[in-house]
Amino acid sequence: MSALLVLAIVATVVALVLLALTFRTRRQIEEAKRSIEERERRYRSLFESSFSGIALVSEAGHLVEWNARLPALLGLTPPGGGGNNDEPLVRGWNWQPQALELAGLARHHPPGEAHETSLIGADGERRTLALRHWPMALADDSGTDSGSYWLLVNDVTQREETRTLLRLARQTYQSISEAILITDVTTRIIDVNPAFECITGFSRDEALGMRASLLRSDHHDQVFFDAIWKQLADTGCWRGEIWNRCRDGRVLPCWMHIDAIRDPSSNNVTHYVGVFSDISERKLIEERISFLAHHDSLTGLANRFSLEAVLPQSIALARRQGSKVAVLFVDLDRFKEVNDTFGHATGDEVLIETGRRLSRAIRDSDFLARIGGDEFVVLLNEINSVDDAALVASTIREALHGPIHTGSSSLVVTPSIGISLFPEDGEEADSLLAHADAAMYRVKTDGRDNLRFYSARENP
Repeated sequence: MSALLVLAIVATVVALVLLALTFRTRRQIEEAKRSIEERERRYRSLFESSFSGIALVSEAGHLVEWNARLPALLGLTPPGGGGNNDEPLVRGWNWQPQALELAGLARHHPPGEAHETSLIGADGERRTLALRHWPMALADDSGTDSGSYWLLVNDVTQREETRTLLRLARQTYQSISEAILITDVTTRIIDVNPAFECITGFSRDEALGMRASLLRSDHHDQVFFDAIWKQLADTGCWRGEIWNRCRDGRVLPCWMHIDAIRDPSSNNVTHYVGVFSDISERKLIEERISFLAHHDSLTGLANRFSLEAVLPQSIALARRQGSKVAVLFVDLDRFKEVNDTFGHATGDEVLIETGRRLSRAIRDSDFLARIGGDEFVVLLNEINSVDDAALVASTIREALHGPIHTGSSSLVVTPSIGISLFPEDGEEADSLLAHADAAMYRVKTDGRDNLRFYSARENP
């Protein structure tokens, strides 16, 4: 009886132990299962939320699984998620062969090495994709290649477009004919383009690290530069004409545009970009046009347009100062006969020499113009009396009496000179010119080669 009791007790203990072990084993299995499920959820979350397209490709070349991003990269709108759905996402378009083609391209390169390719997706857009692959090892942790591999696909279209734009911008920067300099916020030069070197003579190595004041010339005062900085501070840009100093000391007129570059996050100025071009040729053309507009093309003297601008100013100055102005109208006698006898080339030489002699006969403060044909006008400023005008007129008449040598000919051309005075003979430019002209014609009537003051009695 006692032996049976002992045996029963032992059996009960063994049963309890086995039951405890069973419960513990089941709990461990459930915990392991929950852990595996949790890892699976984390893996799936990472897998599906990746910005990269990911696919597992079997050794036989079939897609085993993929995330939603992969078909999206091929121009398809994914359903609720990726996975093993073999139905095409767009009717008439099977994306999987294209994905397998990408996998084959990736596998032609070492594991982990990026290979870029482009394709046109289901949406008709061209994309640039970066491809990588990694072998998938066996589950026994032996490190043995299972033959399957992971495909990783990234859309780098925007990056490539940015690279292209940067390359084009750099090429433009290098080849543009305008000079470009970039400075930091302290105006220290950090880059220049080849046109800068060509225009200024400063090499890039010489310019880097120097202040932008390297180009400052004495053509402008500090007020000019202060105005530039004020406008940059107020508006962020300045444009205008500026004279820049070159390496050899020359000063060039330039048209320049300066922009302040700001940090988008802080709005603080970080750099300045200056773009300028040499406008020397344009300035010469403008000066030539202005000269031709205001001067006689044959003699280089001022023309009627200039006379009409200067005479009112001289009258206004004389009115303020209480002085006189004399207008001398000089006409060459029988000049038409010179042209008819000796030709227009000889006539031109006579006119040029006449202009030279008239210029030498007057003061620097006076004004001389050829207003047409053989007619010249001398404007005597700030004279005090009629005698001053008569003396200059006599000097002109004597200067023009000298023979003019033109080739094999020697000519003497006499002048008829009419004189009007401000304010006696008129207070307006038109009346002074008209009265001097009338006095000159009176000289012609009386026999030429003389001078005469305007008289209201003789020229009613």
